Amino acid sequence: MAGLGFELRKVYNKGSFLAKQKAYGYAGIIYVGPMILGILLILAVVYLSVFGRFGNSERDHLLGLISYSILASLAITNIFSIVVTRYVSDMLYEEKFEKVLPSYFSSGAMMLGIGFVSYGLFLFLSGIPLLEIVLNLLLFSELCLIWHAVNYLTAVKDYRSILKTFAMAILITLGAGFLALSLSIPYGLLLSTCIAYAYILIQMIRIMYRYFPKSYEANFEFLIWFDEYFNLFKVGIYLFIGLFAHIVINWFGPLSKGIGGLFHTAPVYDVSAMLAYLVTLVSTVSFVVSVEVVFYPKFRKYYQLYDGVGSVDKINQTEVDMLRTLRNELKYLSWKQLLATLLAMFVGIVLLGVLPLGFNSQMKGYFQTLCLGYGLYAVGNVNLLLLLYFVDYEGAKDCAKWFAGISVIFSILTQFMDTSFIGYGFLLASLILYLTTSARLTEYTKDLPYRVLGSQDVVSREEVGFFTKLYNTLEARRNDE
Repeated sequence: MAGLGFELRKVYNKGSFLAKQKAYGYAGIIYVGPMILGILLILAVVYLSVFGRFGNSERDHLLGLISYSILASLAITNIFSIVVTRYVSDMLYEEKFEKVLPSYFSSGAMMLGIGFVSYGLFLFLSGIPLLEIVLNLLLFSELCLIWHAVNYLTAVKDYRSILKTFAMAILITLGAGFLALSLSIPYGLLLSTCIAYAYILIQMIRIMYRYFPKSYEANFEFLIWFDEYFNLFKVGIYLFIGLFAHIVINWFGPLSKGIGGLFHTAPVYDVSAMLAYLVTLVSTVSFVVSVEVVFYPKFRKYYQLYDGVGSVDKINQTEVDMLRTLRNELKYLSWKQLLATLLAMFVGIVLLGVLPLGFNSQMKGYFQTLCLGYGLYAVGNVNLLLLLYFVDYEGAKDCAKWFAGISVIFSILTQFMDTSFIGYGFLLASLILYLTTSARLTEYTKDLPYRVLGSQDVVSREEVGFFTKLYNTLEARRNDE
C-alpha cells in the first residue's frame, strides 16, 4: 500500500465527519476504483450492445473476449504485484524515489513479455479472427499496465485527477461506442473499450511522471525481492487461484456456453460473481482507512521500542494497547462487512430483479451464495493482510494455500452435483480462509516478543537465488551495451 496510509492519516486525523468521509473516498478511488470502473465499463458495453441490437450470442462473444482479457491480465499482474509493491514501499521508505518509475516500466515490460507468449499463444490457437486477436492482445496489454500502475498510484496524492480519469473513460467508451455503431465499424465496441483503457493508462502514467523523478534507465532490482520475499509471491499466487478458479472451472462445466473457438463462459454465473464481488469493497476500504490509519501508529510505536528506547514494562503496556486496538478495529470491520453482505443478499437481490439485467431465479441463488462467500473472503483477506503486517509470511502462505486448494477441489466436485450447489466450493474455501487466518492471527499475536526477537535468524544467510542471478545477468548485459 505504498504510501497511501500516510496521506489518509493526515485527512482522517482532522477528526470531522467530512474529513473521515473524504478519507474513505480517497481509499475507494485507489483501491476499488479500477474494479468498479471495470464493472461500469462492462455494463456500458452491455448497454451499447442492446442499443445496437446485438443478438445474445454476439453479445456473449464480445463480453467473453473482454472477460478473458481481464482475467488473463490479472493473472499475469498477480505474479509481480505483492513483491513489487513491497519493493516500491521499501524504496519510498528509503527515499530512493529515482528507482520507482524505472521499476514500473521494467516490471511492466517483463509482464508483457510473459503475457504475449502465454496469452498470445492461447489466442492464436483459439480459432478467432486475426483482428479480434490483435484487439484482445491490445486490451490485455493495457489492462496489465493499468493494474500494475495501481500499486504505484497508492503513493500519489492527486486523487482528483485519478477520479476525473475514471469518469472520462466511461464517457469515452459510450461516445466511441455510439460512433462505432452509427458507422457500422467492425468490432467497434471492442475497439471503444481499448480506446477507453488506453486513455486511462496514458493518464495514469502522466500522474506518475508528475510525482516521481523522471528516469529512463531500466531497473530490474525488484527481482532480488523475489528471492528475499518468495513466500509473498506464493501468497499472491494462491490468493489469485482461490479467488478466480471457481469462475474458470464453471466455464467448462454444466453452465458452460461456447462463444467461439476455445472461448467458453458461464454467463449466469459470471454476472452473479461480478456483482457479488462488490461486497468485498466494504472490508477493503475499511481496512485501509480504519485498521491501517488507526492501528498502524500503535503498531509502529510498538516495534520502535525494540530499538533500545523502551523498557520491558513499556513494551508490554504498548503491546496490550496495540492488540486491543487491533481487536476493536477487526470487530468493527467484521460487523460492517456482515451488514453489507446481508443487505446485498436480501435487499440487493430485489434491486437486481428490477434492473434490466435479465436476473432469473438461478442467478439470484448464485448471487446470494457468492455474496456470503465473498463476505467471508473479505474478512479472511484482512486477517491475512495483518499476518503480512506482522511478517508472518509462512503462516499467510499456508492459509492462502488451503484457500486455493479447497476452492479448486470443491469447485470441481460441485460440477458433478445439481447445478444449485455450484458456488458452494468457493463458499467453503472462503470459510476456511476466514477460520485459518483468524486462528493463525490469534496464535501469532499471543507471544509477540518471541516473534519479534526469538524467531530471527542468528546467522544471516547470503545465498544467491535464481532471481538475483537473473538480475545480475540483466545488469551485466545492460552495462556491456
